[in-house]
Amino acid sequence: MPEVLRNQLSAELLKLRTGLALPALLLVALAFCALGQLGLVYAESDPASAGAELTANIVGLGASAALFATLLGALHVTGEFSSGSIGRTVLYAPGRSAVVGAKLLATTVSGLVFGVAAVVFDGSTWTTAAAVLTICTLAGPWGAAIGFVVRNRLAAVLGLVVWGTLGQVLVLGQLPELGRFLPEGAQFALLGDASGFPDALAAPYGLLLLVGWTAAMSLAGTRLFTHRDV
Repeated sequence: MPEVLRNQLSAELLKLRTGLALPALLLVALAFCALGQLGLVYAESDPASAGAELTANIVGLGASAALFATLLGALHVTGEFSSGSIGRTVLYAPGRSAVVGAKLLATTVSGLVFGVAAVVFDGSTWTTAAAVLTICTLAGPWGAAIGFVVRNRLAAVLGLVVWGTLGQVLVLGQLPELGRFLPEGAQFALLGDASGFPDALAAPYGLLLLVGWTAAMSLAGTRLFTHRDV
C-alpha cells in the first residue's frame, strides 16, 4: 500500500479510536447481547440438557452487534458531513477515492472489533462465532457506504435503527421470498439459523450475498462521493 494511502488509513483509524462513538456503541452492543443471552438462558426450562443448541443460539445473538457496527460506520462518515470537516479531509487526501477507501477499511476494522467483543465470551461454537465475526466485520463498511450515499447523520441513524428493529422483521415475516435475498436474510443464512428464518439460503450463498451487498453499496457511495460537491 502506498505511503499516502497508509497515512490516510491511519488518520481514519485515529478518528475512530479517539472519538466517543466507538466505546459508547460498543458498550451498548455488549449490553444488548448480554440481555438477549440471559433471556435465552432463563427461557430454557433445562439449560443443561439443551447443550450445544443453546450455546449456538447464545453465541449467535452476538450478530445483533452488527447493527451497532453499522451505526458506527454511518456516523463515522455522516459526522464529517454534518460538521463540514469532510472538506478538510478531502483537501489533505490524495483523492476522493482514497477517502472512501480509507473509511471503508477503517470501519471494517471497527466492525471486526464489534464481532470479537461479541463472541470472545464464548468460543465453544466456532462455526457460529466465525459467522458472527464475518457479519459484524462487513457491517462496518456497509454502514460507512450508506453514510456516503445518505450524507445526513440523522436520516442515516433513524433509517438504520427503524429498519434494523422493525423493517426487517416485517419484510422477513411477510415477504420471505424477498427477504432471503436482503442483507438480513443473508445474515440468517450465514448463521444457519433455520428456526429464526426457515426460508434462508444456504450459508455459502448468504456469505456471497453479504459481500455482494457491501460491495454494491460501497461502489454506489464511491461514485456519489466522487461526483457530488462536499
